[in-house]
Amino acid sequence: MKTKFVNSIVTILLLILPFFMGSLLAKHTPYIETNSFQTFLIIWCAFTLVFFTLSFRFVLNRMALPLFLIACPIIGIVGMQAPPDLSITVLKHPEREHLRYIFLFFAAFLFLTFFIVYGKSNLAKMSKTRRIWLTVLFVLSFVELIWEFTHHYSYPDALAKWVAEGKLADDFGKQYDNITVINMGVFGRLVQFTFIIWVSILCYKDKLSSLWSPILTILLSFAGIVSAFVVFFTEMNFPKGFEFLFLFFIPGIPFLILYWLGVALITKNRSLAPNPE
Repeated sequence: MKTKFVNSIVTILLLILPFFMGSLLAKHTPYIETNSFQTFLIIWCAFTLVFFTLSFRFVLNRMALPLFLIACPIIGIVGMQAPPDLSITVLKHPEREHLRYIFLFFAAFLFLTFFIVYGKSNLAKMSKTRRIWLTVLFVLSFVELIWEFTHHYSYPDALAKWVAEGKLADDFGKQYDNITVINMGVFGRLVQFTFIIWVSILCYKDKLSSLWSPILTILLSFAGIVSAFVVFFTEMNFPKGFEFLFLFFIPGIPFLILYWLGVALITKNRSLAPNPE
């Protein structure tokens, strides 16, 4: 009983860890003009180095490790304490938006690492049809993320070119993030949330995670799928009272769910302990 209680406390603490550490980092957010961009980056890098070191030392479940490390880019994004800057002021500080998407590229790389490790241990056990479908879902999910992050990383540079051509900055957003871009995001969320639900259920069926994990994953992913359909049918014009659904459409949400899946994996069967030398 005592072990279960301690494990529950550890699980809860790990679930909120990115938000707690991100709130501490937020004191140095580069979106406050008096704060130093370099200081923010140095603090994040120092934390990431310590977190990686401790994770490799204490996390026994190597399949869960890439997902657990997604905490680092999430902390960086939470620590920014600001949505993406899509105004003309982004031209003064393009490095802030570049860093935001570097964090997301980092998370995508960890997502790729997880699938490689997971695949080596589990794909061979599946039927050929299931193996193909799961791989296709992952490839589509990953490719869309890389395309999306590249597109948004290039936003400040594209805006600068637009303004240099004598065009109005206020007209740029709708042209750059047009309906094709929006629908690509819709497609991405649908395949990403579907993949995450499937993997979460597979992990539970293989006794790698506890019941709370697929339940939480399905609930949040379902909200994400609903938000994707709302975006598709309204072209990003959320009906009044449903604006909160946009939260589930942002690309950080799939990574947060993946991190929480990582927490479920490392807190199951005492997978959090010092690794033998």
